[in-house]
Amino acid sequence: MDLLQNINIKKLDINDFEKIKMFHVEHFANYKISDNSFRTYLTKTQYETFGMFHVKHLIGYVIFLVSQNEADIVYIATHPRYRKMGVATKLLNEKCSTWNILENGDVNFKIFIEVEVENLSAIAFYKSQNFQIISIRKKYLNGQDSYLMVKEL
Repeated sequence: MDLLQNINIKKLDINDFEKIKMFHVEHFANYKISDNSFRTYLTKTQYETFGMFHVKHLIGYVIFLVSQNEADIVYIATHPRYRKMGVATKLLNEKCSTWNILENGDVNFKIFIEVEVENLSAIAFYKSQNFQIISIRKKYLNGQDSYLMVKEL
């Protein structure tokens, strides 16, 4: 059976608070996010949060902080059972495909993410999605050195 049959992606809102909170607690407890932060990500207009569902079960999400010509990926997470199946790629592409194609056809939008330098699988994933390392931030994420990566659309 194909695990990615019967999937859908939707923009999450405050009604999805318990789903996203429980998903995060169950699978990413080592990365603490407060309830207030989740509420902010689900209600404030500068954030865009998307979830991917398999039937009714949340299997991944992405949170973007969006400004006029750029976005930062605040969090992106995939259920361990669904990793390496294209979930994160589909979540990124859901929004990237709609961002900033200017009236004259020019593309002018950047997406940024910080990744710990020792997280080789994440770095490889983002490189496969056409992100490039542009700088290193010393002791940035959880006191670890991190790469700042960018993708230009």
